[in-house]
Amino acid sequence: MSGQNLKTPVYLSIMATILAAVASGIGLFNGDLYHDNAFVKSAWYANDWVTLVVVVPLLMIALRLSKSGNFKPKLIWLGLMSYLFYNYAFYLFGAAFNGVFLLYVAIYTLSVFVLILGLMALPVQEIIGASKILRGISIFLMLISIILCLVEIPPCFAFITKDKMPEIVIKSQVHTSIVYALDLSFVVPTMVLGAILLWQNNSWGIVLSAIMLVKCFTYGLVLTFGTLLLMKKGIVNDPLLPVWIFITVGGLVGLFILFKNVKSVSLNNF
Repeated sequence: MSGQNLKTPVYLSIMATILAAVASGIGLFNGDLYHDNAFVKSAWYANDWVTLVVVVPLLMIALRLSKSGNFKPKLIWLGLMSYLFYNYAFYLFGAAFNGVFLLYVAIYTLSVFVLILGLMALPVQEIIGASKILRGISIFLMLISIILCLVEIPPCFAFITKDKMPEIVIKSQVHTSIVYALDLSFVVPTMVLGAILLWQNNSWGIVLSAIMLVKCFTYGLVLTFGTLLLMKKGIVNDPLLPVWIFITVGGLVGLFILFKNVKSVSLNNF
């Protein structure tokens, strides 16, 4: 990835990172910002803490390291940008209208542009896998996809066959489930595609898997922290907490294994 090709998405990433820090800071320290019910507010607070304390610092580090020739920080950077895309889609389409709506629009839009430009500039075919151990990561990603489907698809069929509203829609008191919408349209298909291509030792499989592993770690933290907040407040006792912890740890371990077993064929490592 040449410095010239990288210049524009890096600038856009810096803008998105700053805006994400501002939006999450306002969400945490302005108690009157969110107009949702207690269940949804706990989710926003969990998102804001993880964004401000984990994702923003990691983005700053990844952007700094992306100036080097090593391609691995670039994959982490794109993975973190996928977190911003996914995370702020929740705020943009799922939060009750509030005073920082335009920040959500900006962060979401910038993250989309960065992902497009970043992936276009990435010399994907120069990234190769060095071990069949990567198939273990394929299995992990496919397993997470199956878990999400088992959790989210049956309530949809229950509504079709029994007119039973999904519990998450009832708890959030909104017109639909933004969680189901984003997971089943973005997360699951991308994970499945990444897992299949990684199993075939395809370079795109390495890239997509790295991005989704970063997302597993970061959003696994959100789900874990959010569930703990809800349990502490006595709002809900989520039996899926061990699953969220598994996704968080699995994402981090999987990323470590992936990076230990991939390399660039370029002598300059772009």
